Amino acid sequence: MVPLLRSRLALIGLLGAFLIPIGVSSLRGVTHVITCQEATNVPFAVSLPQGGAPTVSSAATFERGGDDTLCGGLRLNVRVGRLDADTLRVTLPIENGTKHTWQGTAKLDLGGTAVPVRLGKVRPGQTVERTVNFNVDPGVHEINGSLLIGP
Repeated sequence: MVPLLRSRLALIGLLGAFLIPIGVSSLRGVTHVITCQEATNVPFAVSLPQGGAPTVSSAATFERGGDDTLCGGLRLNVRVGRLDADTLRVTLPIENGTKHTWQGTAKLDLGGTAVPVRLGKVRPGQTVERTVNFNVDPGVHEINGSLLIGP
């Protein structure tokens, strides 16, 4: 093999080795750097009997004087309601109680399937609300949420 060709192939192989991690990485739907990740502790259970109306239930516990903020001053109040016979509406209002602008994504866990919902930038003192509709199959499902925040 010609030495010039051999050195070019070695250079291409070296560059390819550096590009492998980029090619196999996944941001899982997030479009920003994550500096804080915290879960909301309010799970929702959805029961949809075959041919019946869905039932949505949840339970939250509050402590007197407790801090219900996430990531140092953000509040995410996930709400789930029935839209029709097999569709749920998940409402994600996030309130920024800090003095910094944040960019965020809410990650909803729908029975083992992670669904990212982009919240966008939230300025200090501002509340941003996103709504997402989900079709549910018959059976019992659990919905959990977490907040993925970046600068």
